[in-house]
Amino acid sequence: MQKSRNKRGKQATVICIKKQNMDWTKVILEKPEIVVTVLSGFLLPIVLVWLNNFYNLKLKSKEKELDQKFNANEELRKQEKAVYASLSKVLFDVQQLHVSLSGSCIDEDCINRAVAKFDESITKYHDEISNNLLYMSSEVINDIYRFYSKLSDLKINLKEFNNSKNFEMAHVLVYYFSSELAEILIDLQDRLLKKRSSLQIEFNRAKQDMMKYCCGTKPPQELIDKYLILQKQLNPSFEIEKSR
Repeated sequence: MQKSRNKRGKQATVICIKKQNMDWTKVILEKPEIVVTVLSGFLLPIVLVWLNNFYNLKLKSKEKELDQKFNANEELRKQEKAVYASLSKVLFDVQQLHVSLSGSCIDEDCINRAVAKFDESITKYHDEISNNLLYMSSEVINDIYRFYSKLSDLKINLKEFNNSKNFEMAHVLVYYFSSELAEILIDLQDRLLKKRSSLQIEFNRAKQDMMKYCCGTKPPQELIDKYLILQKQLNPSFEIEKSR
C-alpha cells in the first residue's frame, strides 16, 4: 500500500514538472519579449562590464606602447644632440688650433705645443660620443667616423709638415681641413634634422658659410699655391685642381 502511494506521488510530481515545462514553453512561444527582457536584464550588465574591461585593457596597452615609443625617440634625440654637440665643440677646437698656428709659427715646438693642447681639449669629448652611438643609424655612424678619419688626417699632415720644417704652412693646412670637417658636420646636421619632419626648423646648408669657413679669411693665394705644391710632394695622389 505504502509503495503504491509513493509511486503515485512520484508520478504526480513528474506530471507537475512536465506541466510546468509546458507552461514555460508556451510562455516563451507566445510572449518572447518576456524572455528578451529577462535575458537583457541579466546579460546586458555582464556584457557591458566585459566590454568596459576589454577596452580599458586595450587602452592601457596602447598607452604603454606609445610611452615606450616616446621614451625610445626621446632617448635617441638626446643621443643625437649629445653627439652633434661634441663634434661641434671639436670643430671649435680646430678653429682654436688654427689661431695657435697662425702668425709666428717658426719652429717645431710651435706645432707640437698647439697639437698637444688640441689633443688635451678634444679628449674629453671622446667618451661622450662613444657612449651615445648605440641607437644611431648606420649613416650617422658613418658621418661620425668620417669626421674622426679627417681629424686623424689633419694631425698626420701636421706631423709631416713639422718633420719637413714647413712650420709657416701649418695654419693653411688647418684652414683647408676645417672646411672639410665643417662639411661633414653639416651633412650630419642635415641628416638628423630630416628625421625630425614634425619640427619647423629652417635649415639651408647653402647658408652655412660661416660654419664652413670657421677659420676666417682664406689665406693669400701665394700661400695656397705653396700649400698645394707641398701637399702634392708629400702625397703624390693629392689632386691640386680639386683643392683650389
